[in-house]
Amino acid sequence: GGDFGGKGSPMDMALCCFLARGAGRPVRMAFDYGEEFLAANPRHSARIHMRTGALLDGTLTAQEVDVVFNSGAYGGFKPRPFLVGAAAAGGPYRIPHTCITAHQVYTNRVPCGHMRGPGEAQTMFALESQLDLLAREIGMDPAELRRRNVVREGDATAIGHRYQEIRAQETLDAALKAVDQAKPPSVPTGWQYGRGIAFADRPPGGGESNTAVSFRGDGTVIVSTPVFEQGSGTYTLLKQVVMETLGVSGDRVRIEVVDTDEVHWDSGVGANRVARIATRSAHDAAGEARGLLFGLAEEHLGWERPNIELRGGAVVRTDTGETHDWAALVARSDTSVTGRADVDESNAPEVTSFTAQVAEVAVDPETGQVRLLRLTTAHDVGRIINPIGHQGQINGGALMGIGYGLLEELPIDGGRVTALSFSDVKIPTIADIPELVTVLLEANSGVGPFRIKSIGEASNTPPAPAIVNAIADAAGVRITDLPATAEKVYAAMRAASGDRAAR
Repeated sequence: GGDFGGKGSPMDMALCCFLARGAGRPVRMAFDYGEEFLAANPRHSARIHMRTGALLDGTLTAQEVDVVFNSGAYGGFKPRPFLVGAAAAGGPYRIPHTCITAHQVYTNRVPCGHMRGPGEAQTMFALESQLDLLAREIGMDPAELRRRNVVREGDATAIGHRYQEIRAQETLDAALKAVDQAKPPSVPTGWQYGRGIAFADRPPGGGESNTAVSFRGDGTVIVSTPVFEQGSGTYTLLKQVVMETLGVSGDRVRIEVVDTDEVHWDSGVGANRVARIATRSAHDAAGEARGLLFGLAEEHLGWERPNIELRGGAVVRTDTGETHDWAALVARSDTSVTGRADVDESNAPEVTSFTAQVAEVAVDPETGQVRLLRLTTAHDVGRIINPIGHQGQINGGALMGIGYGLLEELPIDGGRVTALSFSDVKIPTIADIPELVTVLLEANSGVGPFRIKSIGEASNTPPAPAIVNAIADAAGVRITDLPATAEKVYAAMRAASGDRAAR
């Protein structure tokens, strides 16, 4: 299964350690779902106050944000002392005067930890809701407000980041074009239709990655990595990179997971970093291994570079057309044919990827029930290495964002979780999935030798604000706390109708 932060801070690790030391034996612990709900480290709830300044033509001029994250009882399982996702309160917009203040406060609740884009989902919901409120206040289309303020080449974001190869406006326009050209969704009789938009960006995370690639005498290529496959297809990605770099078929390439004692340091999965750093270390290690193999061809066959190539299962002398099975070449040598690469990409990336999502909803004015009819998601991507895995990340992230926006809630009473099963805590099922439309803007822009951009968390944060903005468009009421349940929508509509009657 996936991770999404739940395996980034296993809260039972310390218990396992002490039990193993006491017993002198390996110890394994497994939570049942009741224990998972009771003691796992959920996403931080937050209270967000936001003030935004703008000119009447829609130009954003100032942003002041105060975020208070509910930290829970302990701080040991957090991604880092400061939830960097708070920076999303500025978004991918040009806002010359920006002040974002974030606090994490201890409370008598379950300790919070990693959760897919820590801090981003909360602040992105506030920002994209705020922009819709602002657009309606000045009488401007919400999409046009965003179009006027998204960063362009050479611009700095609200918190001062400058990225290269920016395609923010193109991504926004692609999402809107896809919705406008599609057949209108079917709306139940008597229900009210609404459309909402949200926009975000997500740069790839940084870190350090180690990979070794070895040619073996049996004709296999071994890719050694300390990375843990948590469900996102990392091993498939590494295999594809090595296959592409060496020009060998997939049946020759095998993954070998090494113990962390064998490497100096590896940042592991999470934070959108694997595609950025692990593909580069795999590429570099494969390139070094290929160079060593060519060295064997020089030593044992008398060939000279640069007249040596690797084609499938053979080394080829390009000037004469001679071929030699590389497995036999490796087998006759007593030298290890292993390339190693340690890549440190801890620096901030030069590129980011943009996401624009449009939610279309129907709202029942009698009950407040919300039906998500269609979610269109447009992504600015580089080169896609694994299309199936890439699309799976988009769909999975979108579904998680839908759950965050409409369904998921962890009730607390006296500091304790009171819902300990999926019969009480609702997550989306197949019945809740709307029509999902994906638009991909591919280009030769990105990081590393394959010019890629991250996708793991890109589709996760915009769904909730897009849905709530669509509800406001349909029902004329603004939901400011999540999830946007039928009860909240109904109460807001009744309150609004009472205000209108009183006036």
